[in-house]
Amino acid sequence: MSKKAFGSASILIAEDDDSNRKVTSAMLKRLGYRADVVSNGRDAILALKCQHYDIILMNLNMPEMDGFEATREIRRSCPPALQPTIIALTACILPNSRELCIEAGMNDFMSKPFKVDELAQVLSKHMRIRERKTAFMELHEEVTRTLDSLPKRGKLRLSLRQNQYLQN
Repeated sequence: MSKKAFGSASILIAEDDDSNRKVTSAMLKRLGYRADVVSNGRDAILALKCQHYDIILMNLNMPEMDGFEATREIRRSCPPALQPTIIALTACILPNSRELCIEAGMNDFMSKPFKVDELAQVLSKHMRIRERKTAFMELHEEVTRTLDSLPKRGKLRLSLRQNQYLQN
């Protein structure tokens, strides 16, 4: 994937720690991305109502609304076609942290501190997944349009033939 394709992704960082926001933003800039930042889960939900984001880098422990609650709300309220990829970011690693994040609706998990190449690898993986989903959705829409444009009696003949075979 080219750096230009990377840069076209819309990313939101939901992180309450100012230094972590700055470091993550700088890493993303180095990778060719631009990101918006918010300081808690509630603001992440509000930002998502104003603009679509492809990826949200979601800290787990934030004031007002933590990353788990924010993710659950995003999954409940966003239409399926507009669901962002949510990647958990946390310095608190428990044995079941990854499972808790996945159960809450997150797509992936990164422990802090992370290196720029680790961030690049995770983003690249999820951008490839999003590209495949987009291609599949476009193909599905094209097939649906084609099927809808077929004459209705052609579908009726097929139904009659199927019934004829069932009766024999």
